[in-house]
Amino acid sequence: MIKIAFFDIDGTLFSHTIHAIPESTKRTIKLLREKGIKVFIATGRSLKETKRVPLGDMKFDGYVTVAFTLETVILRSSTG
Repeated sequence: MIKIAFFDIDGTLFSHTIHAIPESTKRTIKLLREKGIKVFIATGRSLKETKRVPLGDMKFDGYVTVAFTLETVILRSSTG
């Protein structure tokens, strides 16, 4: 049983072709959350850079970021 899903931002969640998150991606994320699957962003961007991406009203359970260091940061959002 899948309990958690990780998504990269560039080219996965966020389309640089349409400069937005495709509706199909939004629907998929919503369905995963409705099934009780935790949804995380996993990215090479810093958390600060991640917050600047126009993700709209999408909710995530947390972030895994690795940017310019060997540190990995896992944060749980208050929306979880």
